[in-house]
Amino acid sequence: MAVVKLPWDLEEEILSRLPPRPLVQLRSVCKHWNALFNDKSFLNNHLARARPQFIFLTESKIYSIDINLGGTLEVRELPYDFPCQAMDLMHTTITSCDGFLFRDFWKQGVAVWNPWLRQVGWIDYEDKGFHFCGVGYDSPDKDYKILGYLDCLRRVSDTYHVSYRRVAVYECSSRAVKFIDAPFTQWPTMEPLSLNGNLYWVVHDLETHECFIRCFDFSSEIFKPFCLLPCQKNHSRDELVLAVFKGDRFSLLKQCYVTGKIEIWVTNKKIDGEEVVWINFMTLPTSNLPKLVNKFCGISYFIFDKTLIMCCGDGQTGAPCIYIVREDMFKKIQIESRIVRFSHCVYLPNLVAVPLKFRSLQV
Repeated sequence: MAVVKLPWDLEEEILSRLPPRPLVQLRSVCKHWNALFNDKSFLNNHLARARPQFIFLTESKIYSIDINLGGTLEVRELPYDFPCQAMDLMHTTITSCDGFLFRDFWKQGVAVWNPWLRQVGWIDYEDKGFHFCGVGYDSPDKDYKILGYLDCLRRVSDTYHVSYRRVAVYECSSRAVKFIDAPFTQWPTMEPLSLNGNLYWVVHDLETHECFIRCFDFSSEIFKPFCLLPCQKNHSRDELVLAVFKGDRFSLLKQCYVTGKIEIWVTNKKIDGEEVVWINFMTLPTSNLPKLVNKFCGISYFIFDKTLIMCCGDGQTGAPCIYIVREDMFKKIQIESRIVRFSHCVYLPNLVAVPLKFRSLQV
């Protein structure tokens, strides 16, 4: 039987639709396929097709949790590739920024990680008292920076000192801390969202009672209001959760504390500094979801094909659960009954290599 060789552009199109794990295994088939891992156009095309998943961190293990829209989970334990030992989750977290995972190790540094390529980089803190908040960058070359703070002492007298906190930016390439002249009252009360190099989080102004998005711009190194939210709190315990939608837009989840009803809003175009327009995307009148207010281990979610997929603790036991909700479906899947402390984030699996300047480990 004659072997028919497919056109190269068709081969590339087919390969771009494969998940990262089998694609990594196929890179050794031929030089052409291996070369795709250095082709930015192919990597961007592959990333644009990626379906979000959860990265789930316990005190000793890390899992990827992939969800298909039929409501089944694929839970895969990932190799523990970090240069530090597991530690108390009260002092470590995991977050994503432009295809990489960043895991903070309190008073040590930050690991930069791509689990599918098994590449790990390490950003070492010069000042071990630096507290991590979120990651961004200020240039097309993605010179990564970390927003954080330091606990400082102000001398009042020879025998008396006052403790206070100073906002700072840690420049990863120079390993230098730069203090920001901003009051600590602007500090995020929740884990901020990283998008296009900046950090965003929801703020509730106690004086005006307005809810809006605040931004930290790594280019200008200032905090600033970004936009008003499309909905406001009707009850002090209503929950508002911000997420990335379709890679470059925002989604906002509002849960009414009284009824449990969920509203999802999305921005109509990518976030690029222009006026933000919100669209009411869907309403889920379910009362089966737990109350999201004051979730000890946080809330992460994404919207895919008119479906809400959310990770948070169970309303009664606190055990981690995945909720899959759309108009014709409600599904709750408990991941592990014995875990009550965990960290998690939404992540787009990809094949983007960890920058060489950070890649202290490759396993």
